[in-house]
Amino acid sequence: MKKVSSKQSEANKRIKKAYKVIRDTMPHYCTGCGRGDIPLSHSHLIPRSRRKDLEADVRNITYHCLSMGGPMGGRKGCHEIWESRDKYKLLDYHSNLEYILEVDAEYYFLITELNA
Repeated sequence: MKKVSSKQSEANKRIKKAYKVIRDTMPHYCTGCGRGDIPLSHSHLIPRSRRKDLEADVRNITYHCLSMGGPMGGRKGCHEIWESRDKYKLLDYHSNLEYILEVDAEYYFLITELNA
């Protein structure tokens, strides 16, 4: 088993705590399409790789559905769509952008410029 640093262990604890808050307070459906009958995952609006300081911020995490089926005609999930150029198609696009603008204006302009 790979050893986890104490710094990463603390980060993992903060994220786990944030996921519990989300589970206990947020309706269990995809905010991108509104479905609750398919597998969901925690989706970071601003990627953890970009803003490590926001990885456990509950406002930076939502439920997005996962892709289903194979690469040949499977259903593309909102988690995957959020990570693509098609994120503007999601129901939560504008509300997600409001949060992103508030905490990371540079990323907001990067996203909106890509979708222009």
